[in-house]
Amino acid sequence: MDYKEMNQVLANLDQAINTLEETYIENEGEVTEETEQMEAEISGLQELLSTEGIDLLGGWLKAKEDRKKSLKAEKDYITRQMSAIDETIEFIKGKINQVMVATGKDKIKGDRGYSFATTISTKTEVDKDVLAMHYATKISNAILAAGVPEYIGFSLTASSTKAKEIGLVDGDENLFVTTEKPTIRFTKPRASKE
Repeated sequence: MDYKEMNQVLANLDQAINTLEETYIENEGEVTEETEQMEAEISGLQELLSTEGIDLLGGWLKAKEDRKKSLKAEKDYITRQMSAIDETIEFIKGKINQVMVATGKDKIKGDRGYSFATTISTKTEVDKDVLAMHYATKISNAILAAGVPEYIGFSLTASSTKAKEIGLVDGDENLFVTTEKPTIRFTKPRASKE
């Protein structure tokens, strides 16, 4: 049985059940040889659906779940590969920075056109402990006071960009942590126009 055949069996079963009901209405519920034959046909269609139909759908579902599992494994593998590449990139940048420090240069250009310049990488992050300490209880109380049920959750975030725009509230001076580290800016040679 294939999918198209299964759909036809479903349609035939629906039609047979409707015909049987109409026949019982016309015969005022009397069981006849015709109704017994219809009930046997319905039973046969139901048996076909509950065996071959279920096997078809079960096989199809298993194939799709297996494919999804396979794709997830591929995605996880790619994510691990990308993380490893990111670590290698950072390692290479560290070595380039080490070469630049050893040669006493802030800018350097190789014979193949690769050029590098030292720079400082600045990263600003929210201190989640400070954020929770200052605002979790206040926001939770405000949400409950607004009539929001306790099973509705929330997550706290803060934007250092927005804080710079509007200014920090007193007491939030330790909310954002800025870290700086030396890094390099990489310039690749231009591709030829030919």
